[in-house]
Amino acid sequence: MVGTADKTFVIVLFLGYHCYIYILRMWRIFFFFSVLQYIFSLDSKAQLLVGPVAGMGVSKTFFFDHSYYDNFKTLPSICFDGGIMASMVVHKNYVLNAQLLYSYRRKEIRGVAGPLSDPNYNFSSRMQYIELPIFYVLEFKSQSGNATGHGGKIKTYNWFIGGGPTISYWLSYKSRLYSGNLAENYIDHVDYTAVFGKEDPDLKPPVNSNKEYIPEVNRFQFAINITGGLAFEPVGLHKVVTFAQLNIAQTFFAKSDVYLPTYDVDVLRSKNHSFKISVAYLFDTKIATSKKGKSTKGSQGQKKRR
Repeated sequence: MVGTADKTFVIVLFLGYHCYIYILRMWRIFFFFSVLQYIFSLDSKAQLLVGPVAGMGVSKTFFFDHSYYDNFKTLPSICFDGGIMASMVVHKNYVLNAQLLYSYRRKEIRGVAGPLSDPNYNFSSRMQYIELPIFYVLEFKSQSGNATGHGGKIKTYNWFIGGGPTISYWLSYKSRLYSGNLAENYIDHVDYTAVFGKEDPDLKPPVNSNKEYIPEVNRFQFAINITGGLAFEPVGLHKVVTFAQLNIAQTFFAKSDVYLPTYDVDVLRSKNHSFKISVAYLFDTKIATSKKGKSTKGSQGQKKRR
């Protein structure tokens, strides 16, 4: 009876710990979205624009331990994302923007020729994220047209510059490895799928094992973004925003590097910086107000014609 009670107690502790971890993760996500909702509800009279956004650019991995550059080099790779964007004028020319994105990035590491390095080492990774960039910008308005003639001033574009934080949640990590150690075992390559937050239960996993265990992973990652671009308001459209964004990562992929069953290393004490160009098409959420204005203008025009 005592043994059964001990096992039950251990199982309860195990389940309780894992429930606590998942609740903690969900609480963080809920907190971020609550802050975002609060920010955009500060001024209910302000104009709120919402619409789709997509971007494409280049990302590159940088090692924390510079001695790794003696054995490896990192290559730039294409990244892209897509999702929704919200924009609100907070005060005069100050605009608060936020995005909720699905993001795809790559990590490309190659071996270099040297006495202690493996020139056959080729580690290519595919990473997926959910990202929440928040950036505060200052807009500089540009107007053109006949100020005294028909139609008044016509706004052509606004250019802006600003920045803010980017909060990311790491969804998945898949990699492909080529190395001299694999070639010695007559294996061309191995495809890995990451297991976050767990240690490898097998003390001596086979060389061709396709699981990469990352016990000290940083699934929540933080970056600083610097933004600049142009906002257009064409006739008959709402708002088109084109902007460039430099994301400077502040968080490592993991707290420590991981050694694979082939005895090759995956350098996870590293950061992934990116530069991308994005385009957003934003709609005014106050549709009722716009329609009301248009109907009033139409009725006034009819009265004048009578």
